[in-house]
Amino acid sequence: MADEVNNRRIDLTPEQVETIITERGLVFIDPLSDFGFKRLLGMERTKDITVHLLNTFMSDDTGVISDITFISSEQVGLLPGKKKVRLDIHCKTQNGDHIIIEMQRERQLFFVRRLRAYHSHSTISGVKIGDTVYATVPKVFSLSFMEKDMPEFKGKSRFLWKIYPKDDDNEIFSKENVWCFVELCKFAAQLETLDLTNEKNLWLYMLTHVADISEDEVLRMDPVYQRFYEECRISNLNEMEKKEYVTSVLEYDDVRESMMCEREVGREEGREEGLLQGEVNTKRQLALKMLAKDFAPDLVAEITGLTEEEICALVAHTD
Repeated sequence: MADEVNNRRIDLTPEQVETIITERGLVFIDPLSDFGFKRLLGMERTKDITVHLLNTFMSDDTGVISDITFISSEQVGLLPGKKKVRLDIHCKTQNGDHIIIEMQRERQLFFVRRLRAYHSHSTISGVKIGDTVYATVPKVFSLSFMEKDMPEFKGKSRFLWKIYPKDDDNEIFSKENVWCFVELCKFAAQLETLDLTNEKNLWLYMLTHVADISEDEVLRMDPVYQRFYEECRISNLNEMEKKEYVTSVLEYDDVRESMMCEREVGREEGREEGLLQGEVNTKRQLALKMLAKDFAPDLVAEITGLTEEEICALVAHTD
């Protein structure tokens, strides 16, 4: 199936899709994939699962969430000509609080800055015209699952972080903007020592090891985890969904291979030019290769961490 890997635009037939599923032994959707994450946690039919996940990680800050409404993941610029914001999952609780849910498989140079922009956009989007006392400004929370470790927490073993604005006495100043980060690589490294009766640990186990869990093990879990497990089965997908998922798997494999090669180049450049410039050059080279393979600019931006403006500048420079 080399052609499918090397050409993301190939129009896979249902037979080819089934062959790839069989050859790769694909039984469950990868919840960490872009397709899987949004299908399992960003759809109306599974929002009860999403509510349970959010309550597990965020209810200490949001209060108990009884219902959510999904908001369009693409938000227009606040002013004409300003950058659009594209989120993985964006929802609003019954209290009007906004929650952003992100899944990052690769390191992003400026992910925290990007998340700050997401928070700001969600905050201002909730302000109504004529509200002079800003009574309608929503609280904004984010829950970000990071497959790789974050530079901000380098050298620290814990994998779950809550970030609040604090005052000079290190007291929490406000709980109206809260950032929650989960470093999945650190969770995986400690898995054998963790208590899986803890809801947070169990959720992370389901997200990262669903394909390794036996049916007998699932039957001993609460119904919400059983529902999640069943939703992950590829056999539940229709023909179009299977094609979309298989295509996303091949795309990710192709991109991951390119990124591994480019990282080696980036390390060499980093030694000569400084780590930051080396990584920026790596991202640019990867972006050019993806654009040459007809990847959409917005997907290139999401994967490389470059802004859409930087990608447009690359395109203009190569024309």
